[in-house]
Amino acid sequence: MATTIVIANRKGGSGKTTTSVNMAAGLAKRGRRVLVVDVDSQAQATTSCGIIPAQQTISVYELLQGVAAGQSMSTGLRKTIIKNGHPFDLLPSRADLSALEIEVSHHDNAQFLLRDLLLIVDNDYDYILIDSAPSLGLITVNSLVAAQQLIIPVEANFLSMDGLAQMIQILYRINLELNPDLRLLGIVPVKCDLRTNLARSVLDEIKKNFGADKLLPPVRNDIKLAEAPSFGQTISEYAPACRGAKDYDALSAAVLRKGGDNHGGK
Repeated sequence: MATTIVIANRKGGSGKTTTSVNMAAGLAKRGRRVLVVDVDSQAQATTSCGIIPAQQTISVYELLQGVAAGQSMSTGLRKTIIKNGHPFDLLPSRADLSALEIEVSHHDNAQFLLRDLLLIVDNDYDYILIDSAPSLGLITVNSLVAAQQLIIPVEANFLSMDGLAQMIQILYRINLELNPDLRLLGIVPVKCDLRTNLARSVLDEIKKNFGADKLLPPVRNDIKLAEAPSFGQTISEYAPACRGAKDYDALSAAVLRKGGDNHGGK
């Protein structure tokens, strides 16, 4: 049975995709079978893996349509998953995913479509990482309903703390109404300059409000993290010795430790 982790924040540019893709690489490096699920209509996780979204004839959009229509999507899902040379697999997205919210909003179980789709491959992976959209629409709700654990990446500034507080409120609502099993695994400060008082103050604020156990290893500023997607590579492939690669390696190790990993591997 896979452990499903959603990486979510309502604020755009908070490092969700960078965290999803590079954490997937770190988990796979440790021998875990990993699937990245791109459910953002911007398809940034897809693009970051060197895949051109517009060239995909089938994506998560068609698969979720099929689930809503009551179709068996087992064969379609396995054919859509891309095994493209990275150490993890990818379920791609396309821009037309944005239309799904209108098309299936009348569906009785619209919030559960992604959960039902991913159950098909639940035994094929140790970890499923969901890269969510920067909004609280139906697709993001689906992501939160499909997961057991939530990681919130935040920039190390005080404006981001408001977005963090909003995500915690959303977690409470999802727990109450749709998914009582969803738990906060941790908060990842990203784009950090740990030499500054501001970054250190934000980390202290997270510890104060959420507990030190919810603070995951921070990811420092590193231009190579921004460069790697243009080559369709993870940071461990593009620049394995840089500080961004080291930080995401530390984050992956912490996720295994804090998440109660029971999948074996190295």
